[in-house]
Amino acid sequence: MNPLSIPADKTPPRWLAVWLAALVALTPFSIDSYLPAIPAMADALDTAVARVQHSVSSFLLGFAAGQLLGGPLSDRWGRRTVGTIGLGIYIASSTLVLFATHVDHLIALRFLQAVGGGFATVICAAIVRDLYSGRQAAGIISLISTMMLVAPLIAPVIGSLLLAAGGWQSIFIFLLAYAAAMLLLVRMLLPETVSRFSRARRQRGPKRDLVRNYRLVLGSRRALGFLGAQACVSGAMFIYITTAPFVYMEYFRVPAEQFPLFFGTCVLGLIGMVQVNIRLLKVFEPRSILLAGIGLQLFGCSLLLMGTLTGVKEIWLWMGPLVLVVACIGITGPNATACFLEFFPRVSGSANALYGATLFITGGLLGGLVNGLHTGTLVPIAASMLGCATTALLSALFIARAREPIAVEPAPARRRQAPA
Repeated sequence: MNPLSIPADKTPPRWLAVWLAALVALTPFSIDSYLPAIPAMADALDTAVARVQHSVSSFLLGFAAGQLLGGPLSDRWGRRTVGTIGLGIYIASSTLVLFATHVDHLIALRFLQAVGGGFATVICAAIVRDLYSGRQAAGIISLISTMMLVAPLIAPVIGSLLLAAGGWQSIFIFLLAYAAAMLLLVRMLLPETVSRFSRARRQRGPKRDLVRNYRLVLGSRRALGFLGAQACVSGAMFIYITTAPFVYMEYFRVPAEQFPLFFGTCVLGLIGMVQVNIRLLKVFEPRSILLAGIGLQLFGCSLLLMGTLTGVKEIWLWMGPLVLVVACIGITGPNATACFLEFFPRVSGSANALYGATLFITGGLLGGLVNGLHTGTLVPIAASMLGCATTALLSALFIARAREPIAVEPAPARRRQAPA
């Protein structure tokens, strides 16, 4: 018996949430640690800051592609195998980034790096869905989110320190080392939650089963409503992340060493909301909390736009509503994920892949679009965030019908897999 498989009569490892959080944190480390270095990278590569910011969008799109490919493959080959492949791709592309001499090379390598990252992290929510459901799944996801949010809080600080000590390349050396540590984690500590029997059966099946799984997910209108709602809520955050270097370091003239302070303020709000969500789940259903979180973000986005339209160039007039807008994802994210995955107990890997990919595709496209609408002001950024929040609420109310109970086919009784 493989000691890393979970027998049917065993509970998941006590530290599973910590291990999964460490692996998921690869994504915020990959994005947030190099944001303070973007102006320095633009100087080194002899290009504009806006051009280097496209590497953020390319990472988001590559991460989506990695999830779309890695999710169904993890159902077919197993979670740990796909995680190993992804981290190998990530390490190789991170090494090549160190030798990039042109911004186009950087953009392309960041895309490839993200594909590997998507492979590696898509297995995390699938593992949770293999072992838990309903409120329990939402609670575990919230716990993982709490621990994982340490990464975007400290990543800009690490990036600023590394930038000052060794230049922008040192940031990617750090990412390479972190990915190597995660490779050891996947190979030595993470359990395999897809049994050998299930893997063999799926591998014997036709390749078109991968497409069929996605068609199954796309055929659930209510599930897509939950997906669309969270994609728009997260879209507001990705717009913020993509444009943060311009907002802070160019528009408000914040020094690079102070960038982590302002960036981290939003993350602290997000951590606080995750804690609120964990307590709300003891009383309310995930779908009800989701609606409240979207409404709160809509209110924050309205304040944000009104503040920018005054024309007053005061950073705290921007920061106050922004913290609320970003923090609301701590309420919506775990609950939207749990509601969406509840519809797909048998193809959780594919469902989670499509879910995560949609979030990052939406974020990449919105970030690139808003970056292209650059006017030298914050109005396009705030207006786009308000549009995202409005669309999210409409999707949750009229497509997901979040006010109605979720009734789906029950998952198989043996959620914990037989020993491999």
